[in-house]
Amino acid sequence: MLHLTQNERENIQHARNLYYDFFNGFFVFELIEGRLEISQKQILILKQSLLEESLSVNLDFLQKEIKNNGMQGFKQEHTQMFALPFGGKQVGIHLSHYYENCIGGESLLTMRSLIKQSDIRLNKDNFKDTEEHIGFLFGFIGYLIRNNQDSLAKEVFLFSHNAFLGLCRELQERGDSKLYLHLALLLESFLKFEKEFYH
Repeated sequence: MLHLTQNERENIQHARNLYYDFFNGFFVFELIEGRLEISQKQILILKQSLLEESLSVNLDFLQKEIKNNGMQGFKQEHTQMFALPFGGKQVGIHLSHYYENCIGGESLLTMRSLIKQSDIRLNKDNFKDTEEHIGFLFGFIGYLIRNNQDSLAKEVFLFSHNAFLGLCRELQERGDSKLYLHLALLLESFLKFEKEFYH
């Protein structure tokens, strides 16, 4: 990321924040319902500057789903992938699932310690999960980027990166994943970009 102008750096920061907000809106169940208009706008922006040309198919699929059915399909599939214990292997949505094969393990303690370095605290009235929830972490990293807390954003990303990749892999392995398969492919491409950004 050497030799970038101030304007180029700002554009990259805006794009990264857009991606994190996009994924936050789909991976936190409580946010899905209210994301119709913003998701439509975000998809239009993402289609204008693809990380990989092949991703236009994924964005087109999501755009068509939202146009035809709103957010209901995302809510149903989110429940099917992450909450229901039957129908297929439940996809993990917590860091500890990927790092310790449990929920609420050392990864949660690590994440709480990192979050304490910021001014963010979970609102338990609106969000019923923990600080190691991957959807929450997308929003948290985006918040850190918006507030120029780059070193903490990097630390959270690097700690979470393998779990993010595990999420993509588990979604791709589920034969009944439709909408979230497309999100996983988009996320996987974004994670490659982020990894390069931080190295």
